[in-house]
Amino acid sequence: MKKFLGNLLVAVVFGLGVAMVAYPAAITQLAGLAVAQSTTQWNQLKDFAIGDAQTNGAGLFAPCLFNGVTCDRQRGTIANGALTDISRISGAITPADAFANPTTANTMWSLNGVFNGATWDRARTASADALAATGLAASAGSLFNGSTWDREDSASATNNTATTSLGVAYSTPLSTWSQTNTPAVTTAATTSKASGGGSVRHVATSITACVAANATAQTPLLIHLRDGATGAGTILRTWAISAVVSESHCVDLSGLNMTGSAATAMTLETAAAPAAGVQATVSFTGYSTP
Repeated sequence: MKKFLGNLLVAVVFGLGVAMVAYPAAITQLAGLAVAQSTTQWNQLKDFAIGDAQTNGAGLFAPCLFNGVTCDRQRGTIANGALTDISRISGAITPADAFANPTTANTMWSLNGVFNGATWDRARTASADALAATGLAASAGSLFNGSTWDREDSASATNNTATTSLGVAYSTPLSTWSQTNTPAVTTAATTSKASGGGSVRHVATSITACVAANATAQTPLLIHLRDGATGAGTILRTWAISAVVSESHCVDLSGLNMTGSAATAMTLETAAAPAAGVQATVSFTGYSTP
């Protein structure tokens, strides 16, 4: 009987050994706690003292965050999930002028700014005259000099006595058309710029009217600039011209800006024919607005 029991015990021990070989890394082989990697593989449960870069044995427990010494439970809310502490994110600065370009990506300029070519300044709104240039956008009040942009100048003691014209608007009188009439002697002179139609308006920029007397003197002869056709349009401006025997005289004016009505012709003419043997001529230039 004792021999039978001894053989039975040997058989049980042998069977358990075979089972442990057939079921590798079974929980019965581990000295402590274990977590399942699969239905057939168990791994020893590890604590934080073992270090980083672990691939198994961590356990599916509530997450915690390492504070450098210990592990704290991660906080969260039902509505928003995990909480994140942003109070220690660096980079925010107190806005001030002459802010240099940051050297780190997380440095933030918290207000609108404009670059002055070297540093950043707070953008300014117009609050009064004679504002300093700091913080004013260069795109407003700038003039192109052919290669770069210059600030537009205003009247001041400095600008009025400057020896260069940087910042001064370049302009020339506009003139896109010219009308002239040189009739025979003792004939009224008249010339018209035809209507442009629609909303087009003609603008006269210069006029020239002359009389040339021969054996007869020319008494004052009226010259009319009309907003309309010959002899019919509204008179915008009138000049008088005369000449003594064997002399000529002209009215020659530029820098005008006489604007007519929309869809209307513009005419320059003598009010009547000149004296016998006297020749009259009229010319005027201008442009048209759409």
